[in-house]
Amino acid sequence: MNHFFCRPCIAAEPTAQFILWAALLLVASGYAVYLAYRSFKKSRLIEDMPTSRIRSASQGFTELIGIGKPHGKHLSAPLSATPCLWWYYSIEQYKSSGKSNRWVTLESGTSEQPFHIDDTSGLCLVKPEGADLMTRHTKKWQGRLRHPLGGPGGKSTNTLGRLLNTNIGIGKRYRYTERLIKENDPLYILGHFSTDSSGRRSLSIEKMTGNILRSWKGSFTNLLEKYDTNNDGELDIAEWKDVQQAAKKEALRQQRINSQLDKEHVMTKPTAPGLPFLIGCDEQNILSVRYRWRAIGWSLVFLLVGSGATWYISARFTVGLLTTSSPATGL
Repeated sequence: MNHFFCRPCIAAEPTAQFILWAALLLVASGYAVYLAYRSFKKSRLIEDMPTSRIRSASQGFTELIGIGKPHGKHLSAPLSATPCLWWYYSIEQYKSSGKSNRWVTLESGTSEQPFHIDDTSGLCLVKPEGADLMTRHTKKWQGRLRHPLGGPGGKSTNTLGRLLNTNIGIGKRYRYTERLIKENDPLYILGHFSTDSSGRRSLSIEKMTGNILRSWKGSFTNLLEKYDTNNDGELDIAEWKDVQQAAKKEALRQQRINSQLDKEHVMTKPTAPGLPFLIGCDEQNILSVRYRWRAIGWSLVFLLVGSGATWYISARFTVGLLTTSSPATGL
C-alpha cells in the first residue's frame, strides 16, 4: 500500500507491471460506473412502471404485485429444512494461516423450481432463474459441522447432531447463510410476462383437424369399421370426406373445451438486452430506495477507484517530467 503513494516507486516500476495495474484500476472504475448505472436504472423502473393485473396484463415487459403461492409441493430449505417457495444458501469455513484469517465459501446453491404470484385476479407462474432477488427472510448462524442438519440434504436432525453443531470453541468453524421466499410473502416482480407461451391452445381449426386425422390414421382398421359403408375394405372419396367432417367436428369440440380452461401466465427473465428481472419481497418504495443506495455506493466506489487510477497514472508521468527537466533547472 505504501508503494502506491510513492511517486518515485511508481516511476521505477517495469512498464509491463505499470500497464497491468493501470488497466486493472481503469477497468474497476468503469465496472463501478456500470453497476451504479444499472442500480439507478432499476430504481427508476420500479418508480415509473405501471402495475398490471395478471388477468389483463399485456405481453412483454411487465410489473406485477401480489403474494407468493406454491406451484406443486413446497420446497425445503437445504440448511434449516424450512418450508419455502425459493431458497439460496451458502456454507463458509473459517480458515486461519499465519496473519491471514478469512471466511472461504465451500458451497452455495439456489433453487430453480417455479412458484406462483397471486394478485386476486389470477395466478402467474414465476420462473426465478436469472432474477435479482431481494428477500425478507435471511438467516445467518455458525456451527461446527459442514452441514448443520448432518448432511447435504439436511436429513439428520437428531439430538446428537444438533449438539455436535453447537458453536463451542473446538473444531472447525462454519458459517451458514440462508435466504428464503415463503408462502404468502408479498412479491414485487418486474420481468417478461407471457400467456399460453406453449401455443398449444392457439392452434387453428385446420391444424387441430390435421392432428386428429394423423392420430386416427394410426388405427386404420377402426376407421374402416366406422366409415367403410360399402364394405370394400377401402375408403373412397365420399367416405374420406365423412372422416374429415368427423375430425373437424372433434377439433371444434376440443377448442370449446380449451377456451374454457384458465390461461397459463408465465413471468421469466426478459430476452431483450438491458431489461432487468427483479423479484422483491418488500414494497415498491423500499425496493427503489435500496437500489438507489446501491447506485450511490457504486458511485462512491467509482470516485475512489477512479481517483486512485488518476493518481497512479499521473504519478509516473509527473516524476518522469520532473526527472527530464531537472538538468535544465540546474544550469
